[in-house]
Amino acid sequence: MTEDKDIPNIELGIRLRYVGRRFDRARLPLEVLADLPAFRDLLVAYAKQEWRKVNSGRQRVPKGFDKSLSFDLTAIEDGSAVPQLQWDRVAAQSYLPGFASELEEIVDLSFSNVVRLIDDAGRGKFPKVLASEHVRALNKFGSTLRDDERIEFLGRQGRDGNVVYLDGARRKSLITKVRETYESRFEGTGTLVGIFANDDPQGYIEVNTDCHGLIKIPLDRERVVTDFDGNIRSLVQFDLQIELDNADKFRSLVEVHALVLIDERIEADLDRCKNRLNDIKNLNDGWDDDGGRAINPSAVDSASSFLVRRPHFCSAYRIFPTAVGGVLFEFESNGWDLSLEFAPGGSVEFFGIEIDGDGELQPASFHSVGDDLIAEFDRYAGPDGR
Repeated sequence: MTEDKDIPNIELGIRLRYVGRRFDRARLPLEVLADLPAFRDLLVAYAKQEWRKVNSGRQRVPKGFDKSLSFDLTAIEDGSAVPQLQWDRVAAQSYLPGFASELEEIVDLSFSNVVRLIDDAGRGKFPKVLASEHVRALNKFGSTLRDDERIEFLGRQGRDGNVVYLDGARRKSLITKVRETYESRFEGTGTLVGIFANDDPQGYIEVNTDCHGLIKIPLDRERVVTDFDGNIRSLVQFDLQIELDNADKFRSLVEVHALVLIDERIEADLDRCKNRLNDIKNLNDGWDDDGGRAINPSAVDSASSFLVRRPHFCSAYRIFPTAVGGVLFEFESNGWDLSLEFAPGGSVEFFGIEIDGDGELQPASFHSVGDDLIAEFDRYAGPDGR
């Protein structure tokens, strides 16, 4: 059962709780900590807005206003990965003497505004416009969320009576309604179709992808020559941060997390697996002479999506059709005998047993081949097949 991790706990009564498989067993990945300054920036953006409302005669907030709204990570509770943040009231008094109490009220109201913004987004209601500083903070807050994860605002109920939460779907709809684009993680494989390394220190390669077409990836000229020259039409595995519009069309590349050329052996193994899936896809009802159903295209599509996310394992995958119209991957890695079963509707079940021990991975279900499944896979098998 998924455990919930509470963060942060602030004197003002602000508590966030991260819910999802990644946070099981009292874990809080370091990348999630980037949410905290982003959340603080969002609060500050609203606090500035509230200050201007209260002080209508002033066009700007006073000097030191931003620094007065600082929060400290004061503790992490034993055994439960619960970071605690506390508003530094002393610092507020130092930067804006005499305004600490007023600031506390403003921050509390600003938090209510954040919660209302997210609750409204869950009901399809969006502001006509947000200031650029709000949008910048929103584009960072929750950017590490994966499928089936959410951030709950404990103690704050929405219009439906349930706790207000932010998940990937709400975040996407909110950001795309108040601006034209949003950022997303894009991981998979593509074909190297262009190499450019002139006299400038900065070069680039062009990779053709199934989902977003041609992507130009800037790289150091030396790396372009060393890693990619002479490998046109070869497969490249990538992990990118990209900008998409509200129709999920590619707009721009934001950051390169990982980029590596797939060697010929892995490429051959990947082709073998793809061919095997094509063969399975053509099976009709009764293929096993015992009532086996035709293989559902959604199961094959889901399995294909997984192949390009983890191609380094293709030499180990044993691929079979299932009697219910799905696809089964079986393989061994890191001392585990593991299985991935892709159901007719495209959902996935991951399970396994320890080969030389008593360990057992109980079946874990996932709606699709998303980041949550990949994270669980990497935990047992590793990301690169070694």
